[in-house]
Amino acid sequence: MPDSETSVQGGLTWKVLKQVFPVAASLRREHWDLFFKTGVSESQRNEDEPFYGALLHKFRRDGGFAVELDRRFLGSKKKKDREKAFTYRASRWLAQNIPELFSYDDILDAPVDLFGDATAERGLRDIIVEMRRVEREAKARLAPLAEERWKSAGAELRGLLGELDRPTPDAVERIEAAAEALLEAGREVRKQAAELERSRADIQVLLEALPGLGRAAEVLERLEALGGAQLAELAEIAHEARTPVDALAEAETGLAAKEKEFERQRAEGASWSAIARQAEALAELEAERNRQLAAVEAVVARMAAASAAAETGPPPVRDGSKTRSRRTVPAAGRAAEPADGDRPAGGAAEDGAAEPAGNTGPPPPASWDGFAGWCEAHLGDRLSLSPRACSSIKKARYEDVELAAQCLAWLAGDYRRARLEGAGNSLQGPVPAGSGVRNDRCGGDSFEFDWQGKRLQADWHIKSGGNTRDPARCLRIYYCWHEDDSGGQVVVADMPAHVRSRAT
Repeated sequence: MPDSETSVQGGLTWKVLKQVFPVAASLRREHWDLFFKTGVSESQRNEDEPFYGALLHKFRRDGGFAVELDRRFLGSKKKKDREKAFTYRASRWLAQNIPELFSYDDILDAPVDLFGDATAERGLRDIIVEMRRVEREAKARLAPLAEERWKSAGAELRGLLGELDRPTPDAVERIEAAAEALLEAGREVRKQAAELERSRADIQVLLEALPGLGRAAEVLERLEALGGAQLAELAEIAHEARTPVDALAEAETGLAAKEKEFERQRAEGASWSAIARQAEALAELEAERNRQLAAVEAVVARMAAASAAAETGPPPVRDGSKTRSRRTVPAAGRAAEPADGDRPAGGAAEDGAAEPAGNTGPPPPASWDGFAGWCEAHLGDRLSLSPRACSSIKKARYEDVELAAQCLAWLAGDYRRARLEGAGNSLQGPVPAGSGVRNDRCGGDSFEFDWQGKRLQADWHIKSGGNTRDPARCLRIYYCWHEDDSGGQVVVADMPAHVRSRAT
């Protein structure tokens, strides 16, 4: 029985589904070969209540139907068609209604209670969970079934060849049938192998277009060793990545054009009001670029987790406060080779110095209690904590102590070296300490603080945790670059939580 307007099962009604997943009359007609399976009659196809009621009923009870419908859209080469997929629209609607979801790489990583009980949000999540389950089971069955058919058909043919010693018409017919079954199974195996190789190539092309993301490099390193089931899973995630990757490219193109226009107006001495309008437009474009970059980083992080799960050894990235990957790459593609002053004679890295990519640094502190002492012992005069930062650390509630330590190690290592080489704004972007961690200017959140008798301004910050202000999940490291007799060092003004400022 299709769900009616008054149904509150899961909090999801046909009216909410219509809002989340609008299906135009032209699409209902185009995909009627699939929509008719919902049980709605063709005469009621363009009537919203029976159409969405039947669709909701089918979604709840048949995850395979929802997966098949999604593939119709996600398989398109056109971005506008891919954005019509149910999972795309449902995920976007959930993110708009639950801001805390921004902090998670994937909707299904978020705790169930975040979606509420008997709500529309919970109903949508449950449908997506069932779709993922159906997809995983289908992938797991596909290759073994084809191989089993091949073995069975081969055994049948060998048996017939040994049993039938005379070429009678009946014997020839039976052998022909068995041989055709073997060839058909072989064609299926070959087709699957070709599809997997295409998937491998598509994934490689996608990730090689994202050279600034360290997690993309992790997946590329593992790609050749992945088997069929893992490749199929990565291919599914890669399908989802195409939309944010396209949007990121568009945002970066628009931002580059707007930056040129801004510089042109400044060079030509445009009025202050015109330059201010351009600056505001630039800020909006940069915010959009950052949103799309975060979406791309989240998808790539899922791919990295899926590829790591396929390895027999311990994965390089683990959740929570457990050991994370220590691969480090310089910001904005800068060379990772340390300056001469950062390496002692003999070529060994000095105690606490950030190692070249792939090596491990000093073990991180186990808790906030020993954090300030760890910084002083391992980061030395390359990075200092202000008294304000030390005070905040004593009251810290942020859960991932190790991630915070890795961010400071990056500031004292790759970041400092790049600064000594003359880098400035080019250091803005992802930080290779974890997924979704970025280094950006503070903007309106900048503030002044005291350090060693000087009044400095914290104009940069490292951030993760999206827009949430939950002190357990939100990381903010406010700092500035201070030049001194040794060339310069990073001074941390406050961490690891949000600070109140003019903007907040």
